[in-house]
Amino acid sequence: MKQVLIVQTLVKQYRVSFFEKLYQALDSEGIKLRVAYGDPSQAELQKSDNVELNSEVGLKVKNYWLFQGKILYQPLWQEIKRSDLIIVEQASRHVINYVLLVLSALKLKKVAFWGHGWDRQAEQENFQEWVKRKVINRVDWWFAYTEGTAQYLREHNVRKDTITIVQNSIDTQQLQDDLLSITANEIAQAKAKYQMEEQDKIGLFCGGLYPNKHWIFLIDSGKLIHEKIPNFKLFILGNGPDREQLEQIVSEYPWIYYVGSQFEREKALYFSLADVFLIPGLVGLAILDAFVAGLPVITTDLPIHSPEIEYLSSGINGVMTEHSLEEYAQAIINVLNDQDLYLQLKTGALITAKQYTIEQMVDNFKTGILKGLSPNA
Repeated sequence: MKQVLIVQTLVKQYRVSFFEKLYQALDSEGIKLRVAYGDPSQAELQKSDNVELNSEVGLKVKNYWLFQGKILYQPLWQEIKRSDLIIVEQASRHVINYVLLVLSALKLKKVAFWGHGWDRQAEQENFQEWVKRKVINRVDWWFAYTEGTAQYLREHNVRKDTITIVQNSIDTQQLQDDLLSITANEIAQAKAKYQMEEQDKIGLFCGGLYPNKHWIFLIDSGKLIHEKIPNFKLFILGNGPDREQLEQIVSEYPWIYYVGSQFEREKALYFSLADVFLIPGLVGLAILDAFVAGLPVITTDLPIHSPEIEYLSSGINGVMTEHSLEEYAQAIINVLNDQDLYLQLKTGALITAKQYTIEQMVDNFKTGILKGLSPNA
């Protein structure tokens, strides 16, 4: 039986379903999958979304962070020895990656990268990005998050026939089920709790609370919206290192509600209350949650977005503006005040949600693994 090893620094809640479904898909092909991962760092712990995999799929290892967290070493020698394909994060700080690159060059192991291609959050070229670019085409296979990642890889001399476009996604079925299960009575109770009127316009933010999310920009734009639409309310879901600062700021505004991290049906309830999904900063996989709920996504053209920003088509399923408070606020006002435009974007969001599914991602990944394991890869 062929064995595949995926190496992760840690496991996030949103990845559990993917790994479990991929395990089943590969098992049906006679391939054994193991996902090696370690404990989150102190900073990651604050995000409250780290989990463990069941022992059938996951393999817990010790994370050794060296040089004040700049280098990661994971002891995986036995797993590497017995694996036919090793898939690692495209990360320049991981010691194991360089060992695997040597093994790949010597034709002793097949090695694949899984990643973004480049760090969209890096403000300028740095040594880590230079290293990543130098070794970008030194692996046997590539699992690219999106078409944009694949294009970047091709531009940097990665062979087209060794790239699998994953179409990075999350399992939105549970959210779909939870949204459908929310009753009219639950909606009424929530509206009463927050003193909401039928004509209120609701903006929703759901994500990590850290600077790249530009949550201060969101609040400032909310003030401009509230001046023009007095019945506008903003709900903020999430957690992170900026939580205390956010709580202090929003306490001044009775129309802004910070409700912390929400999961499952509680999360679905807030998505059910909302009209639009507001995220002026870094957009990631949360865009798919918004689309599943039929919420137009409104963001700005910052260069720091994750690859999933490619799923946004401005004017079709959401709106992207310049990173200007006035332009961003006005775009939201336009959507909330124009029923035809709002319904057009809402329909586009629901259609897009059906295009980027966890099932499609698993199938794409499985196909890439099968090709990567082939003798000609």
